[in-house]
Order: sequence, then C-alpha cells, then structure tokens
Amino acid sequence: MYKPLKLVDAQELLLTPLNDPGFIVEDLIPGGVNVLAGDEKSGKSWMMLHMAVCIATGQDFLGQPVKQGNVLYLSLEDTYVRLQRRLFNLTNEVGHGRLLLGIQSGTLDDGLMEQLEDTLQKKPDIDVIIIDTLQLIRGNGKEVSYANDYADVMILKDFGRKHKLSVFVVHHTRKQGDAHNIFNRLNGTKGLNGAVDTMLLLDRENEYSNRGTLHIKGRDIQPMEVSMEFNDCKWELVNIRTQEEIAAASTPEVMHKLVDFIRERHFWRGSATELLEELGDQSVGANVITKYVNQYKSSLLLDEGIVYKYSRTHAEGRILSFELCDSCDGGDSNDDRAD
Repeated sequence: MYKPLKLVDAQELLLTPLNDPGFIVEDLIPGGVNVLAGDEKSGKSWMMLHMAVCIATGQDFLGQPVKQGNVLYLSLEDTYVRLQRRLFNLTNEVGHGRLLLGIQSGTLDDGLMEQLEDTLQKKPDIDVIIIDTLQLIRGNGKEVSYANDYADVMILKDFGRKHKLSVFVVHHTRKQGDAHNIFNRLNGTKGLNGAVDTMLLLDRENEYSNRGTLHIKGRDIQPMEVSMEFNDCKWELVNIRTQEEIAAASTPEVMHKLVDFIRERHFWRGSATELLEELGDQSVGANVITKYVNQYKSSLLLDEGIVYKYSRTHAEGRILSFELCDSCDGGDSNDDRAD
C-alpha cells in the first residue's frame, strides 16, 4: 500500500523542542533499545536485576547516577523463588509499584506485544522494560538470518518509541571470539548489532574470577570499557576507560617512544633501521615500525602535531621523515618517488 514519505524540514527541526530520552545511567547507558550480552553464568542477570533495583530506587549504578523510574523486568529463565533470593542480596526495599517482575511471557510472534500493551494500559508510567533473555521471546523454528534478527529488534524499537520508554534485552555470546571486534561475539547475525541503539558486552575474566569488563558501544555514546568486580552479588565499578584511553593502551609502545623522540628533535629523516637504532628499540623490525607509522600517521602522529612523509629513492632506498609542526592539515603524507 502506497504511503507518502513523512518529511521534516531541517530548519523546523532545529527550532522544535523534542523529548530526548537521555541516559538511563548517566554518561554510561543511553536510553533506547539496548542489548546486554555475555557468556552463560557470567553475571548478566545479576547485573540487570541490580540495575532495575537502582533505577526503581534512584540509587547509583556502577558508580553513576541513574534516571529514576518504574521498571518491568521479565526474567524468563528464573523462578520467583530465585528472584526473591537475589532481591534479598540486592536491597531491603524497592517501593510498591516501582519494579514489576514476571517469569513467563509470549513470544514476539505470539502474544508478547499484546501482553506488553495490556501491562502499559494498567501501568502506563513504566519507563524501562528488561527482557531476560532475547532467545525466549523469539520462539522456536525461526530461521537465523540478518533480516529476522533486525526485524525482531525493530518490533521492540517501534514499541519503545510509541510508548516513549527504553527496552533492554539480555542475550548470549557465541563460543568463538573475534579478535578485531568483540561485539561480533553476539550470538546470531550482525542484524542484531545493527538494529539496537547500544551494545553492552559483559566479558568475565574466567568462570572463577570476580573481575570483568563491560564493553559499551552505541549510536549515542563513544565506545568505552568499564572495569568491574563482582562482590556481594553486585557488579561494582573499578574504573572507566574512554575511547581515547582504549586506543592509547592498544598503541604499540614503540610508537609512544617515537612521539617523544620527534617532540625532542622536531625533525628527523632516515631509514626504518636507523630510526629503531635512534629509539634504542629492538622489539620490532624495520618492516613492522614502517607499518606502525603508516597505521598511526593520521591518528596518533597527527594528533601530536607530527607530519610523516615516506619516500623511496634508488640511492637511499625507503626513507621516513617526521616533522613537528604547529598546524597540520592532515593531507596526503606519502610521497612515492623513484628517482
């Protein structure tokens, strides 16, 4: 059926007040449709129930203020006995009507959305819905595909937009990891990653450790890593690393030495082998340092005001040059010549 596009004039959008959902947990977890994933028995459900209690009571979560509100928590893998035991460990009081718990529901294709609509008719002031786990509301027999993963999340996203509330789904990770992108460990296709607003991945050191890292990445927040410890049935904040700090920690040490060296010298020109000798670093070879320099020329080096140029001549071979400047335009720093 034909429907005309609904368009908004950009100038009108600039001037029109809109309700920004803001953050559920200040500077840490934005509103919207979010997924928390992790290995089995990694502490995901403890984390979500604790967050639900904190939102309902207005207490800090992971050391950050929360936006207090009412929560519906569907803990579909649990019993009320288990939930009660966990609440005994997490809080002494929540307040009537602030946190509603359920252990059974329909699926996305069979009754869940009608159940949620009915709940909101009776309790219209719910601000956050948590569903633990995603798999249990998807039903059985559905083909695993990008389109299905994306469509399932969009059902929840449309519902959240309609009622101006946030939705959290708890999900599992696959056994095989991804060295390049930890969020590719989410079970299923990238349709899930693409549809949600924020991804949170709980990575516990091992099944016996109380230490873990919460990796966060989303549309409304810069990537960050939250180091935590699991004590007295609660995940507690150790520290938070921003995107810049994560990048700095993953930068090879020899590149930090290079930055310090050029800051002191202001200009240097020579071969990769000569550069390593000047740095007093034999941890990598000439080809590797050349690769590192090329890799970080537009990020680390440019951020530090260092312009890198590369040339190749018959007489001298491959030559690297670095210059410290006050203003760098980030233009093409490669000069491939063959004399």
